[in-house]
Amino acid sequence: MLKYVVCAGSVAEARAWAQLHAIPQRQCLYASSVRKIEGLRDFAVVRLQGFFGRPDRDEIEGCLRRNELKRRSPLADLGSDGA
Repeated sequence: MLKYVVCAGSVAEARAWAQLHAIPQRQCLYASSVRKIEGLRDFAVVRLQGFFGRPDRDEIEGCLRRNELKRRSPLADLGSDGA
């Protein structure tokens, strides 16, 4: 199941975004720390205003990039004939 990794300044900001967009809380993951988001594969990132002022922003961004590199390529699902 796709998870929304919500990069926000606080849990309250992340929850407000999810509520505004009618996203169930079970599909949202507040990026409170690198440990919380490490290893995710099936995710979409949402960056809210409060995230840009966080002191750990660079660490979280780095973790998200590493997770993206470890994702399975959609091209791997294509057959050898490209179809």
